[in-house]
Amino acid sequence: MGPDFQPDVPLTEVLLYGVFNPATIAVAYMLGKRADDKAKIMIAGFGGAAAGVGVLYVLALLRLWDAPTLGRAAAGVFIVSLVAGSIYAAIGYAMKGRTGGEK
Repeated sequence: MGPDFQPDVPLTEVLLYGVFNPATIAVAYMLGKRADDKAKIMIAGFGGAAAGVGVLYVLALLRLWDAPTLGRAAAGVFIVSLVAGSIYAAIGYAMKGRTGGEK
């Protein structure tokens, strides 16, 4: 017996909100550029995911776009944002070495 998916929460939108959330991208990238050790990339990804879910919460609270529906799937969006945020933070960390970022 497989998991019972709720039909009113589209999983593709959960994935898209998690991956392409501008708050997740910006915060994770900036924190990744400031990281001074590779171990801190996951922490930067967590910060980006928290910012992305925070934006989703505000959108759900204000009932903008279709965020009220996705507000029920905030945990799923957080998990996707955590993975995507870690990737964005790793990109920021890698770009620091190329652009002569500060340590």
